[in-house]
This record gives sequence, structure tokens and C-alpha cells, in this order.
Amino acid sequence: MKGSDKKKEFCNICGRELLEDVMVVDTSQEMKPVKFKDVHGDKSDLICMECAADSIENPPFLCSRCGQPVELGEHFYILKFGTTKPGGPKVDSEEECPEDKYICIRCYDEFMNLEEELEKD
Repeated sequence: MKGSDKKKEFCNICGRELLEDVMVVDTSQEMKPVKFKDVHGDKSDLICMECAADSIENPPFLCSRCGQPVELGEHFYILKFGTTKPGGPKVDSEEECPEDKYICIRCYDEFMNLEEELEKD
């Protein structure tokens, strides 16, 4: 590999390319900002400063089932309560409701597999 043929690295949240002189945060460390060119070793947990600032202002939420934090960039599911109306079921997907349950992918998979096992019995 030639000196100018370095592998490109990208922010794990927004996908922005991380350039040599850009400040980044390693989410596997103590969230301390460092210049990208000063990062040595594994670069798989890097995010840009904009995403790091957003994650501090809006911390990750906890899975309603297992209580573990839903990590930055991780997918999750929202289980919403609906009501039955004369015209059919009514679910407002735009409005947040205190009864909404946010669950991580692992819990969703366990939940769905549990329902499949119960249906087989």
C-alpha cells in the first residue's frame, strides 16, 4: 500500500469521512476528542465531533425490556399502543406516548422467537 493509498475511515453515526486534521471521538475510550491522525490501532469506534456533541446533549436511552443503553447508531424497535375505533385500529406514529416501549434488537429477536415458540405449542 502506498503512503497516499490509506484506507478511508468514516463516522459510525453520520457516515462523514474522517480526514487527518479532523477532531474525532473514540466511543470505546473515554469520549476524549483527539485528532484523527493521532489515533493508533483500531479505528472502528470513531465518530465525528458533531455526532459526539449530539450524543452528549441527547444521551442514549435504555431498552424498556433489558435496561441496557441503546448505543449510538444502533437500530431499535418501538412498540406502540393502539386503540380500536369504529373505523379500525388507530395508532399515532408521530406522537410520543408514555406507554411506548423502546426495545433493542436483541430483545426484539428474543421476543419474536418466544412468540413463535408459543404458537408451535
